[in-house]
Amino acid sequence: MLRGKGRGIQFFDEMTGPERAGQGSEVRSPYREYSEWFDREDAARIQRKTQQAEAFFRTTGITFNVYGQDEADERLIPFDVVPRIISASEWRRLSRGIEQRVRALNAFLYDIYHRQEILRAGRVPTELISRNEAFLPMMMGMDPPGGVYTHISGIDIVRTGPNEFYVLEDNARTPSGVSYMLETARRCSRCSPSCSRRFRCARSATIR
Repeated sequence: MLRGKGRGIQFFDEMTGPERAGQGSEVRSPYREYSEWFDREDAARIQRKTQQAEAFFRTTGITFNVYGQDEADERLIPFDVVPRIISASEWRRLSRGIEQRVRALNAFLYDIYHRQEILRAGRVPTELISRNEAFLPMMMGMDPPGGVYTHISGIDIVRTGPNEFYVLEDNARTPSGVSYMLETARRCSRCSPSCSRRFRCARSATIR
């Protein structure tokens, strides 16, 4: 959630908008009700809830290792008791883009295992596919059920501005992060049940 500006780095604060001359900064619309609730809460209590959540994650094994670092200790999945809020209008826009991206990923895989037009056009170097250990030559010409190659995709998105989002990477190998996402959502609601009951939240999203 950062972008360069000259030699420095400018961070986008998702809860408050940019500062205005002589007025300071204001809480962004999606966070206003949450900010009012948060300001009334005891900071020590919120810190205790964060520590309890981290202890739960470690006890239940919600950890991960960094690829290529066998000697590294298991790390806790990053967790913040303060939720990242996306408004309904923002999600409608995002979901359309995510759906389009997942369809494009499946179309790309279909082409790779059929006519390989993207390779012949020189858009993707052939070596990136032929030398990739994930490429399966025995799949050439095969059609998976429903034409779907990747059923669950982890689209890593960062926010760099009020209406600006970027995709960092696409995880199409049944990403383990799906389980982390579900567990952190449950844990967040248990840390602050009164907050969760107060706000109308989308329980889940399905991309077809």
